[in-house]
Amino acid sequence: LSVRPDVLPQAALEQLAILQDNVKRFPTKIAYEVIEKELGVPFEAIFDEISEEPVAAASLAQVYRARLRESGEYVAIKVQRPDIREMVSKDLYVLRRAAEVYQGLVERFAPQQKTDYVALLNEWAVGFYTELDFMNEAKNQMELKSALEERGSGGVYIP
Repeated sequence: LSVRPDVLPQAALEQLAILQDNVKRFPTKIAYEVIEKELGVPFEAIFDEISEEPVAAASLAQVYRARLRESGEYVAIKVQRPDIREMVSKDLYVLRRAAEVYQGLVERFAPQQKTDYVALLNEWAVGFYTELDFMNEAKNQMELKSALEERGSGGVYIP
């Protein structure tokens, strides 16, 4: 939401940007456990090296730099925050309840306002859950890479 001036006022956007820029990292030990669980093998079986600290941290995940054992190529490993889906679900539940109350107030005191805030929140929630699907994100990146290669767009690199 911090980049949606069409949805929130400027003051709210500025506060969200501050929160976004100050995201605390979760412990690397936990990230390594998540990586190994997802891969089904110790990460040493696939990577020669992996950064001890994340190179980036955001609200949904953090990113580590690693080198593939087989090819020596450096890659980024995006690790989702533990329990993020549950936290997002709780937050969205609270937001939905607030939207229902707000919708009732709007319908009572500003009936000319036709925005369906509950439906808007529901649609936004679907998109938010899609953001948590890293396999979908990878599929989209591969489709974009293919489309750019077909068009001969050599100036854009997509790993």
